[in-house]
Amino acid sequence: MREGAEENQIFKALSILLQYPDRELLAGLQQLRETVQGFSRTTAISVCDRFLAYLESNPLIKLQEEYTRTFDLNAETCLNLSFHRFGDSRERGPALAHLNQLYKAAGWEILTGELPDYLPLMLEFAFVGPGSARNEVLALYREEIGGLFERLKAQESPYAHLIELVLSLSHQSSF
Repeated sequence: MREGAEENQIFKALSILLQYPDRELLAGLQQLRETVQGFSRTTAISVCDRFLAYLESNPLIKLQEEYTRTFDLNAETCLNLSFHRFGDSRERGPALAHLNQLYKAAGWEILTGELPDYLPLMLEFAFVGPGSARNEVLALYREEIGGLFERLKAQESPYAHLIELVLSLSHQSSF
């Protein structure tokens, strides 16, 4: 797999793994595992394999409870990155509008009800978007991704290593 194509696939896998767990996710684990096994980066394989094992070893309701407790009920670890920078201040609106403009300029439209700063959505854009635009999107919130990783790591969250991998990829100039 070409390096750029592999990075795209890693972004796609991370986007999927960081979304709310549902039956569809669990039904697609084998296909996702096969994709991950095609990576040449051992760190990406290890991180994704560990998380896939976590998903496979827990009942759906427990996975959903953990996700909700981690990301939806805890402002310090929510996946809306502009919230970590701006909170609910007025400055957040223009930041969200800026992300929307970056997506539209790249010819990409958000089809879900998520805000443009939702990390799995940003990773989906990194999967499909042109290199310069995806570099800019992830670079804008690199510090917030790092803070999110540190907070999840302190909580010993199973999601911490996924965020660490996102952070690692966001530091690479060639992604």
